[in-house]
Amino acid sequence: MKMNHSLLVKAILLPCYIALGGCYSTPQEAATDPTGNPDLAKIRTEIQALETDFGKAITNHDLDALLEYYADDAISLAEGSPMLVGKAAIGEHYKNHVMNAKKIHTYQTIDVFAEGNMVVETGKSTVTDSSGNTHMGKYMALYQKRNGQYICIREAYNSDEPMR
Repeated sequence: MKMNHSLLVKAILLPCYIALGGCYSTPQEAATDPTGNPDLAKIRTEIQALETDFGKAITNHDLDALLEYYADDAISLAEGSPMLVGKAAIGEHYKNHVMNAKKIHTYQTIDVFAEGNMVVETGKSTVTDSSGNTHMGKYMALYQKRNGQYICIREAYNSDEPMR
């Protein structure tokens, strides 16, 4: 039985493509992105901008600006606290535990993973107090694009400080 050359190429290359997680593409394919794959560099820039604004809002004690980051139905898994459900509960937590201290908060996006209108971000946080002491942490956030903007719908974070 004679096999069509095109089918033979597909039979050999398709499993390789799948095994590589769909990551393989020629330079031309990557530039034109005919498959509709997300532009991770662009998404990363958008998410980092959100994180930068988030850090400024905490540093400047601007609760209204901070809450723009969250969806109304967001859930936060804050370190050392019960699950915070909804923007109001998250705002109350920040008001009581974070917004009253003179500290500089910065956030750095490490990785983004995207599928459809959802993005998962991993990152690290740095908090610098008025004495210059720094405290590091890490976080993971899930964003959904709503009305053309990414908004945080789930997050989890904790400190790198040892548990006491």
